[in-house]
Amino acid sequence: MKIGELGMHCGECILIEHCGEPWSDIAICCEERFKDVDKTKFLKLIETSQRKSKKARINDVHKRLLQGE
Repeated sequence: MKIGELGMHCGECILIEHCGEPWSDIAICCEERFKDVDKTKFLKLIETSQRKSKKARINDVHKRLLQGE
């Protein structure tokens, strides 16, 4: 399933621990840059990120996706 298809189903999503509170500024499924990314691939990348904050880990995933990881 693509991240763009998750549609704010907070609590039912495998990415929930990497997002902020529901309807906060950290909502991975609402980010246009991830709409066509497979959620399993995103999860693998974010779990291997060495960044400290949620936003930094999310940005790290985006950077790594652009590099072709």
